[in-house]
Amino acid sequence: MIDIKNMVSSNKIIKETVWSFLTQGISLALFLLLNIILARKLSVGSFGLWSFFLSIMTLVFTISYFGINTSSKKFIAQYNKTESLKNILISSIKLRFIISLTFTLIFLITYKPLVNILNKPELEILFLYGIPLIFLSGFVEYFKSVFIGLHRIKYNFFVNLSEYGLKLILVVLFLLFSNSLINVVNSFTIALLITTILGFYFLYFNFYKDLKKPNKNFTKDILKYSYPLIWITIGFLALTEIDTIMIGILSTATEVGIYAIAKQIILKMPHISLILVMGAMPIFAKLNNENKEKLKKKLYNLLKINSLIFILIILGILFLSPFFIPLIFGRDYIKSILPLRILTIYLFCFATSVILSSFLDYTGKAKIRAINISITIILNIILNLILISKYGAAGAAIATSVSYLPYVLLNYSEVRRSLR
Repeated sequence: MIDIKNMVSSNKIIKETVWSFLTQGISLALFLLLNIILARKLSVGSFGLWSFFLSIMTLVFTISYFGINTSSKKFIAQYNKTESLKNILISSIKLRFIISLTFTLIFLITYKPLVNILNKPELEILFLYGIPLIFLSGFVEYFKSVFIGLHRIKYNFFVNLSEYGLKLILVVLFLLFSNSLINVVNSFTIALLITTILGFYFLYFNFYKDLKKPNKNFTKDILKYSYPLIWITIGFLALTEIDTIMIGILSTATEVGIYAIAKQIILKMPHISLILVMGAMPIFAKLNNENKEKLKKKLYNLLKINSLIFILIILGILFLSPFFIPLIFGRDYIKSILPLRILTIYLFCFATSVILSSFLDYTGKAKIRAINISITIILNIILNLILISKYGAAGAAIATSVSYLPYVLLNYSEVRRSLR
């Protein structure tokens, strides 16, 4: 007898996975093209200063998310196609607006003392022009999370295409007039503003408008689950951005530029893992004893496919990086090859953790992930302090790769415990 329900579910996962592939593929291509243009258009030192600024702002962005985006995604996936969905959307949008505005105002007050602490006066004007990015970035990432939770990756694709496509187009246009980094910041601001408007349009007319509003308020539930996610997101940034920031503080802008090329290539590769996560993982929000064995097989198959893909990618990086780094970015960045090769260890761990972390988030185990990441943060900072002063960009690559290993192993242990 044909299981119609199971067939429909499988077709849905395949459809969403295809959209995930398109989403991450276009995002990766546009992101890399944007950074190639910036690296070639700017000097190594200027590109290093931009990378240092962007790392700090990315840390600020992620703290300002306050865990609300991921928490909203979890509740939306859990209550999708129920009467509670509209109120979850209302509650999450209110939280997103209040928290984004609060952090934007905080940064407006504190950006000058931050410049003094970093002893980087050249960053003051960039921070000033970058203040609107904090508010807008929160909403752009919110819409990405919402459409993943709704299991409608098609709209996530359009949001990503708008964000990265507009950044690329506007950067190219603005840099025709001047190579000033302020022009790059302004390009990002306009791109995020248009994308935020587009996100509201998609959410309202395709989902919110036709939903019935129940009485229950989910604001406290979403906020409560966001607390461990706050620390997780800060920890994640400590693992992905603190190395760049510490090089900027402990070394030179040129060394930052060399490391930034390697790091940006590595950071976007796990988008392939996100393809699998976005298409398949929302169903794990409804994990129970009846479907545990079935979902367990799906999860382990995802991990096997993911591992095979990244083993092949890593081999390509190890053997081909001496050719494509100078060819694509220019010979000024040939020193980026060694850090890039070292970071392949981090790449495999990161790609694996995307799936493991998503499982823990959807199954309500964010607190455990927060504990696991704390260990890695401490190790990461200690190793960076020791190794950057001696080995520069290569030292940061070693520190980042080694410190991520405990996080992946601890998460994997918890996933296995949950599926027993």
